[in-house]
Amino acid sequence: MQGVSTLGRRVLLWMIPLNLVLIAWVWGGRMLFGVGGWFLLIYLVSAVPLLRVGLGITTVLAFTQPGRPRSVTRRQAVAQLAVWGGMFGFGAFSVDVGDDLNSETSLLTQLFGYSDAALEVSWAVTMVFGAATVVAWVALVVTLTAGRRRQDAPDEVTAAR
Repeated sequence: MQGVSTLGRRVLLWMIPLNLVLIAWVWGGRMLFGVGGWFLLIYLVSAVPLLRVGLGITTVLAFTQPGRPRSVTRRQAVAQLAVWGGMFGFGAFSVDVGDDLNSETSLLTQLFGYSDAALEVSWAVTMVFGAATVVAWVALVVTLTAGRRRQDAPDEVTAAR
């Protein structure tokens, strides 16, 4: 196992189960805190399909990297951990709405009571975690594809000789 980091191996092994759990978490994890409403349906038709496709792409790229034993690099592992952290935060702090007036709720309003300030902070934190997830996913795709090219390049040079 020389050259394979423990972190990279563990991240790869946990990639499929954690991706699935965190997709479910983004969709409806906040219900554990008593926050549920229309965003369950909205996320089901918008965020869940995007997450499934995006995480499916990175999972395939990670599992089809050259070399044995299978692993991801430290940079790829850190990017994947950042994706997971962003998804966890997005799912936890996401604001949801119901049919009644003033029915907006979030984890923060459940913890500290309803206030406009808590809702504003919840929206802001949700957007930060959402943006962090996108940036981390792009970094993950870049590291997965750049790493693949570096591995393929010597073979192409050797084949050209």
